[in-house]
Amino acid sequence: MKDYDERTIWTCDHLPLMTSYNKGKMQHSVWKAEFIDSNLEASASCSSGVVPDAVFPKRVAEYGKPKEMIKHCGGLPLAVKVLGGLLAAQHTSRQWKMISENIKAHIVEGRISSNDDDSSTVNHVLSLSYEGLPSHLKHCLLYLASFPEDHKIKIDRLSYVWAAEGITNPRHYDGASIRHNADLNIKELVKRNMVISERDVFISRFEYCQLHDLMREICLLKAKEESFIKIVSDPASRSRRLVVFCTDTFNGERDIENSKLRSLLFILVSYRFAMRSDFMMLPLLRVLDLSRAKFEGGKLPSSIGKLIHLKYLSLYMAYVTHLPSSLRNLKSLLYFNLEIYNPRGDAHYVPNVFKEMLELRYFSLPRRTTSRTKLELGNLIKLETLKNFSTENSNVTDLHCMRRLRSLQILISGEEWRMETLSSTLSKLGHLERLLIKSPKNSVHLKHPKLIYRPMLPDVQHFPSHLTTISLNGSRLEEDPMPILEKLLQLKWVSLWENAYVGRRMVCSSGGFPQLHGLSISILEEWEEWIVEEGSMPQLHTVFFDINKENSAPVHTPRIEYCKKLKELPDGLRFITSLQELSILTNEREIQKKNEREFQKKMKNE
Repeated sequence: MKDYDERTIWTCDHLPLMTSYNKGKMQHSVWKAEFIDSNLEASASCSSGVVPDAVFPKRVAEYGKPKEMIKHCGGLPLAVKVLGGLLAAQHTSRQWKMISENIKAHIVEGRISSNDDDSSTVNHVLSLSYEGLPSHLKHCLLYLASFPEDHKIKIDRLSYVWAAEGITNPRHYDGASIRHNADLNIKELVKRNMVISERDVFISRFEYCQLHDLMREICLLKAKEESFIKIVSDPASRSRRLVVFCTDTFNGERDIENSKLRSLLFILVSYRFAMRSDFMMLPLLRVLDLSRAKFEGGKLPSSIGKLIHLKYLSLYMAYVTHLPSSLRNLKSLLYFNLEIYNPRGDAHYVPNVFKEMLELRYFSLPRRTTSRTKLELGNLIKLETLKNFSTENSNVTDLHCMRRLRSLQILISGEEWRMETLSSTLSKLGHLERLLIKSPKNSVHLKHPKLIYRPMLPDVQHFPSHLTTISLNGSRLEEDPMPILEKLLQLKWVSLWENAYVGRRMVCSSGGFPQLHGLSISILEEWEEWIVEEGSMPQLHTVFFDINKENSAPVHTPRIEYCKKLKELPDGLRFITSLQELSILTNEREIQKKNEREFQKKMKNE
């Protein structure tokens, strides 16, 4: 149990309430209390002995009038948690007294009648909690409310929307990444129990968040009061932010009536929707999300170049076959997602128009580009995320100036590529955390590997020290990559896909991969033997074996699949005490049963 201060209020699904007391160490960590709707006084019994009277916070009893405050929570755990978060953010007796008086004022001044139901009272508690937020967190919450009910919001994308709107955390420092700034905001909202969060199980970073239904309703009311955002179904609003939910058509003449519009988002659109009008004539627009949009003839209108104030532009999976050169005018962009969709699977030609987008932090290129595409990206020195960078379309030395990169996806192709070039590049990217290296199946060095170079990883000293995730796809390494990868002490996730390694033997040494949580190995057709020494991968969680390609597990699941020559599990798995689950998916039942029996026997003996 961590150290909590005396303002902490705990609840659970069964509604008992507990308080914690911190006096250097938790001398009295947990004790029972009566249910919220009957009594707040702590009982005299606890697991560690009798709780002294001094343990219950005097400030709460004297100034907070806890019974009265809790009464207004209507017995709802969420409201109690939010109230606890509100109290925890205040540090003086006067502030606590003001909170108590404000809650009381809703009744004394007639804001709530004695006949009001519990839900109405709870809404006032949540509303009070919202009013107690600093302005930047209020804006964060109002943006979260624009997403559909129960929608899991991807924080990586959200962080750039906030940045485009100028929502920053006062605690951020010069040089901090946009994502770091967003994490600070989410952390504060989670601490105040206003946001439900979900972390990446492997790297422990916030991955998704969402609002509780009641909290969302409060925020929607506040957003309407402040004209912060407009939902398409609310034509009376004159908000500068427009959100469109799940529509197969979008009539610009009908829905875009505000020439001062600053933000336009399409959310939860599971199918393509047609853009019927030239809605680009919105000179003040800063945020524009056109994910899955379909343009007439596949042509993105050249008038998009008039949106010179744009800071966020997403064309993710939009049906676009032609990109206009007027994109060069969007020099204020922080976020630009160009992972466009082509139903025929053809490669896209991308014009060389990005070199003056000096403010870019996130840039995702199309997955397939024509050989005619030649891009100059060396000026984009503020980039934090770069996806689908191709060595055929761009000069790899352009990466040398991108010292702020946290995430890089690089596609290796072209006759002039050398692994030595990768080594010199990685050594300059000291902040890099995530790295994906992919080689296409038709790459020259795959057709004639001996004529180009002998595939091998750079030495350990060339890898960034902060690297937490590495994925190798199609690189056809001839030497076992594990002796190098296992020495990267911060690695939490490793993926080897589609003949990333073409050798037959792989060894995970004792003491290697001290932080590794996830391992994904797919389609290593020559792999026959896997040795895991005692002391290797001490924090590995789960391993999935899928010997047949057609049984592939979801991409995010740690797994080993379609490695048809690998016939048995390594004996060393029994030493990994953190391993909680082993699943073997194969049509060959005898192999499956044999491996399961062997693993269970090994774990039992251990």
